[in-house]
Amino acid sequence: LAFRKGSHTLYSASHDRSVRAWNIDEMAFIEALFGHQSDITAIDCHFRERAVTCSSDRSVRFWKIPEESQLVLQGGHKASLDCVKMLDEVHFLSGSQDGTLALWHTSKKKPCSIIRGAHGDSWISSVATLPNSNVVASGASDGKVRFWKADLNTRRLTAPSLGSVDVPGFCNALAFG
Repeated sequence: LAFRKGSHTLYSASHDRSVRAWNIDEMAFIEALFGHQSDITAIDCHFRERAVTCSSDRSVRFWKIPEESQLVLQGGHKASLDCVKMLDEVHFLSGSQDGTLALWHTSKKKPCSIIRGAHGDSWISSVATLPNSNVVASGASDGKVRFWKADLNTRRLTAPSLGSVDVPGFCNALAFG
């Protein structure tokens, strides 16, 4: 689930491979969009009527909701994608079970920057972005949260990470408050 910032629109993504838009003011379903070939594992959005999703079909999709269109983005991951987060209206981050962390731009069909093995041999299970900044975080099955710098001018993720924090267990979700 993801609320469109500054609005009462909710986007949902599901195991049935659909992206659905909801009007919370009227408690009403607006529309459903389809495109993924497998279950959708994560969704995020920002201010505009756009959403980004990732799936176990190894694709990322950038949705233009009013136009009912989608841009299919592939090539960065070799396994199921578990997480996706927008940095701003055109940049977003994805993480995969192959341990790859990728930075994307909506004008490119392939990632702008990839860090393979971002958590060693562990898969990336969660990502977080500090909106409209260059700070991103990734969590994994290795019990660490790592922080990265996303240079949006050069469209690059900085490796090595800015640092890490040990967390007990498996990191299922991250969020900046």
